[in-house]
Amino acid sequence: MTSLLYPGNTLSEQVLQDAVWGLETALQLGPRQRQQTCLRLDGGFGTDANLNWALQRGYGLTAKNKAGRRAGAWGQRVQTWQELPPGQSWIALAPQQLQFCAPTRTLAFRWRNRKGKLKHALYVVTDMDSSLEVVCQKYNLRGGAEIDIRDDKQGLLLTHRRKRAWFAQEILVLLNDLAHNFIAAFRRIALPNTPLVNFGPYRLIQDVFTIPGEVVIRDERLVELRLLETHPYADIMAQALPRLWR
Repeated sequence: MTSLLYPGNTLSEQVLQDAVWGLETALQLGPRQRQQTCLRLDGGFGTDANLNWALQRGYGLTAKNKAGRRAGAWGQRVQTWQELPPGQSWIALAPQQLQFCAPTRTLAFRWRNRKGKLKHALYVVTDMDSSLEVVCQKYNLRGGAEIDIRDDKQGLLLTHRRKRAWFAQEILVLLNDLAHNFIAAFRRIALPNTPLVNFGPYRLIQDVFTIPGEVVIRDERLVELRLLETHPYADIMAQALPRLWR
């Protein structure tokens, strides 16, 4: 995970290219790798120009189009909808197809908001073969990333830490990324086959990483870690932590 800092009035559509350049640099994505990569984008990023740019770079797309009133107008023209959760959401091939530099399908999506009002959106996808239901499921996989962001805000207390100086805030953001990446690696390396394997970042930070204990350091090296024996997770962590040093 990595993050970029922008002024608070910056729109998502303005930062997509920077984010993708960063992705390509971090993962060393060449033309062949980009052709095997699908970008899943929320509507804030999905202007026609941004989607066309991503397609020009060779990426696949499962994206919500920043359609504004166009989504509602096109949705009203759909004659036959495929129902997903009964009475909650529907999907269909859009009556018009947006044109880009690569083949895509434009799908119309309809759902009821919490007040029961019908809302519409347009999806742009490069998957030309899967069923509409499968395409919708692929788009909804973005929920995993949203959960990570929520857990970071709650567990790492992002909303409670702000710096007035730009560079200080940027360092704070990078420290958060470091903590996020450590937690992800810790879950993968230390927690398999333990009762904590399904703990998310929030529970790990609040309940597990707060176990009282002592650290013994000699010659600038960690030689012993003592955990409070009565803590409910102490025994589990005593068995899990040595995996980090293997």
